[in-house]
Order: sequence, then structure tokens, then C-alpha cells
Amino acid sequence: MPGSLKKSGPPILDVRGLCMGIWSGKTELVAVADVSFRAYSGQVVALVGESGAGKSITAMSLTHLLPMPPIKITAGEIRLSGRDMQTQSPKQIRDIRGNEVGIVFQEPMTALNPSLRIWRQIAEPLVRHRRMSWSAAKAQAIYLLKKVRIPDAETKAEAYPHQLSGGMRQRVMVAIAISCEPRLIIADEPTTALDVTVQAQILTLLTDLTRGLGGALLLITHDLGVVARYADWVNVMYAGRIVETAAADDLYRDGRHPYTHALLASVPKIVGPIAHRLESIAGQPPAPSDGTGGCAFAPRCPRRTERCDERPPLSGDERTRNGHLFACWNPL
Repeated sequence: MPGSLKKSGPPILDVRGLCMGIWSGKTELVAVADVSFRAYSGQVVALVGESGAGKSITAMSLTHLLPMPPIKITAGEIRLSGRDMQTQSPKQIRDIRGNEVGIVFQEPMTALNPSLRIWRQIAEPLVRHRRMSWSAAKAQAIYLLKKVRIPDAETKAEAYPHQLSGGMRQRVMVAIAISCEPRLIIADEPTTALDVTVQAQILTLLTDLTRGLGGALLLITHDLGVVARYADWVNVMYAGRIVETAAADDLYRDGRHPYTHALLASVPKIVGPIAHRLESIAGQPPAPSDGTGGCAFAPRCPRRTERCDERPPLSGDERTRNGHLFACWNPL
């Protein structure tokens, strides 16, 4: 279940007005525009949206895990525990990755090194960042395998990635991510390739461990069912912009943006009357553009009016509370 929205101290992650471009020849395409959000200790903050919404590129920019060029941060600030990530040297960024920021990628089989034993891959950040000996780091790796509930950890530590199931490999990724007790964990679609039962186990494990460390979890997902169960705060992204941001309970009870409503409507229901067909969102997400024009969702929106040719600001109204904001001229 989601945790508390209480904000204890300054934010661990503070993103303000982030803009990113992709250079194609002499043309700059807007990938992310004016994205702002925060994550506090003990919080699970979600970035939600369809493929191409800008979720992953936003998350990977936090620790410079993007090819620059052709991708470039053109404006905004990214602060981790108060430090401006844009002013950090490449060496400082390497010292932060895996140490203060842990990352769980979508596909563990491509994220793990197929030629190294499991224990060594968990031990590597401990040797690099904590200056442990390899023998001490191996013992800690086995302890971490037990912590992420991998049975027979001593034997599994000697295995190679291909010898483990998908769920076990993702548990290994979680063990690597938490090995140095980071302040922030980024989980980029961490359970997409897993069945529902294993998905729940991994996400429960990840959120419990993050909160146990007093850190924050940035969860990247397209699955609003996952968000409902685990997230405290939700940022809905579309075409590189946040179109609605709210506490999870507020979003599900009173989502205002038509895109948010469409995403919620497309989640299959297991209670109530049986629908003849699943809900879907008409049309296709837009490709990166030059950033001009009005509301990017307008071509797919059933509530479109002429005013939608002008981009709406991210704001609230008399119904919203607790920082709930949306970008729509014709909200629900």
C-alpha cells in the first residue's frame, strides 16, 4: 500500500523546469518540456504514460545515462540531495551512480553481464564505492541475495544470469540497486516482462527496501494498476510534458485531465458489469516535435475545443487540493 505523503526534510530529488532536446541534423526535436517534480524520503513517485511519453528519457537524464549529443538538456535543474547534477564532473557522476542512486532496468537479461557470476555483479559497486575487499563484498552479496528473498543464496551467488528465472534475475537487479544503500532508486518498468504474481513480489520488495533505507523510489511505468497499489505521488506524462500531477488517491478519485481519464478507463476491471470490449485510446501518441502548437493530446481528445490550439498551463481549480495540478482547458 502507498506510504505517507508527509514530507520529511528537503527533497531527495528535485527536478525543476527540465527541458531536453534531440538533435536530428540541424533540427532540435523537443523530447521533454518543462518537467518538474520532487521525491522525498520514504516516498514512491511515479512517472506514468504511454511509450514515447518521455518517462524513461527523463529518468535516465538524472544520472546522465543518455548519449549527449544527440540528446541535450536545454534548460532546468536536477538536484540530488541539494546538489546540482548539471555541474557535476563525469567522475563525480560515476561516483553517484550505483552509490547514491541505484537503478533497476526493465530487462535484467540485458542489464546483467552474462559472463560474470551473480555475486561478482552485486559485489562490484561495493568494491568500487565502499572500498570493500572482494571477499568481504562477496559475503555482503550473499547477504543481499537473502535480503531480496532468493532461496539458497550461496548456490545462486555462483550462478550466471542465464541460469536464473526472469523473476530471480530481477531480484538480483534489486540487490545491486540497494547494495550501497542509495538515497534514490530509479525503477524503469521493472516488472514488464514478469507475470502478475512475480510482478507484485518484486514491487513489494522494492518499495519495502527503499522505505527501509529511508530513500525515495522513482517508478517509471505505463501500468496504472501498479501505480494504484504502490505510488504515493503520480505524474502523468504525455508528449514530453506532465499533464497531471497529484497524490495517488486524489488522482484515482478525481483525475481531471482527459488523458488521465482515458488511461484509467483502459485498465481492465475484475469487478462490476462485464464490458463487451476493453477501452482504448483512439489515435497514436505524437512524435517529438519542435515544441510549438497547443495541447498535444488534442487530436485524440473527445473534449477538444478551439481553445486547445493554445497550450494550457499546469494549474488547479476549486476542486483540486494537496498540490493537484492539471493542464487542460476542458477538464473532467
